[in-house]
Amino acid sequence: MNELDSELVKQQLKNNSYKFVEEDKSADIILVNTCSVRDLSEQKVLSRLGYFKLLKDMKPQLIIGIIGCMAERKKEILIAYPQIDLLVGPNRLYEISTLLKNIIGISKRTKQVSLFNIDRKDSSLELLERMDLERLQDIENRKQAYVRITRGCNKFCSYCVIPKTRGFEIHRNKDAILYEIKALVEAGVVEITLLGQTVNHYPEFHALLKDIHDRFPKLERLRFMTNYPRDISDDILDVMRNSSRICKYLHIPAQSGSNKILKLMNRGYTREHYLALIRKARSKMPDISIVGDMIVGFPGETQEDFEQSLSLIEEVQYQNLYIFKYSPRPDTVSFRKMIEDVSSKEKQIRHFKMLSLQQQISLKHLKNQLGKIVVILVEKALNAKLYMSARLIGRTEGNDVVIFQGSRDLIGKIVNIRIEYITSYILGGSFVSEFKNDHSYEDHKKTSQD
Repeated sequence: MNELDSELVKQQLKNNSYKFVEEDKSADIILVNTCSVRDLSEQKVLSRLGYFKLLKDMKPQLIIGIIGCMAERKKEILIAYPQIDLLVGPNRLYEISTLLKNIIGISKRTKQVSLFNIDRKDSSLELLERMDLERLQDIENRKQAYVRITRGCNKFCSYCVIPKTRGFEIHRNKDAILYEIKALVEAGVVEITLLGQTVNHYPEFHALLKDIHDRFPKLERLRFMTNYPRDISDDILDVMRNSSRICKYLHIPAQSGSNKILKLMNRGYTREHYLALIRKARSKMPDISIVGDMIVGFPGETQEDFEQSLSLIEEVQYQNLYIFKYSPRPDTVSFRKMIEDVSSKEKQIRHFKMLSLQQQISLKHLKNQLGKIVVILVEKALNAKLYMSARLIGRTEGNDVVIFQGSRDLIGKIVNIRIEYITSYILGGSFVSEFKNDHSYEDHKKTSQD
């Protein structure tokens, strides 16, 4: 989500004649887009403020802005830093250009602050929608794009700050979503990822997926993330199975394998429900890639609870798993009402054990790809633009990273790669052939395995 926000802010500034530089020492304005999901992310920003003060001491007219979730959540702290000129929350990003104009050229600056948790009646919804569509003015030479379909979240997990920083869940109008996708596809985008904190909670989400897939045959790949387990319906899985260009890939955070901890987290489902969902998805799509999230060291997590999480990982066999140590966030239920009774050392031990287990599972998955021909979208070259032949990188439908040697002309195209070696995290191989769009993508994948 933050990546898309950064992209939209950048386009807003380009539309207002701002130019971007490579180094912060050359900049007249530095904007830091922030995340508040974990304390470590915020601590990194706070530590960076000392460096920004040094830059500003050398260049007094330098403008420093903190934008995004941390600006919303830590406004009382950040507003006290003299080096910060601008604070803008995630629901007010469309105001950045105007706020910068209020600062530039003023000898005695007034700190510009725009923070607000958006609700359904707020007129700024229209302006946020306009910002989403602004980037359509400059989308040439792009092959991948994010499209936001919801903002905010209503789930109120006991550890999560998102409802406080991004506001309640709001769904974009379907016509606006289709308009944006149409423009992106016509500009040459071949892969779109639909975004939302709980993307599959969009009303009639299965119908939206099918409409996008059927309406835009030139869109080679359609992804969506992140999913909330309780809201994945049979209808969604059936549309995925029956739609050749929807990636057979699900990011479904479990967060814990213990029913006790899931209840304390207010996740709204049980271990049994989660595992039944995984089994159902694999029964419909045997080749589906499952990716998840886990939190270790949540308040009240005993060794037995942790072992239940490990056993769930063993049963699910995630292709990839994002593992986090519990980070207490102010203004959350777990912070206010639960005792943090798992020590930092124990969190570290559990994190290491879980990571080691998942590494074994991921390596097994990668080894199973050796000798196979996989279909990838080539994303970029890894080396400088000195020669036409380059080390290229791309991703499979299941989001495996693949590298190979090939012509730069292949960037943005879907190709067949024979997998010849693996490392801890990636697949490596050689170019076989380019995908010719003369039959369905699903047929092409089946042919490439023969």
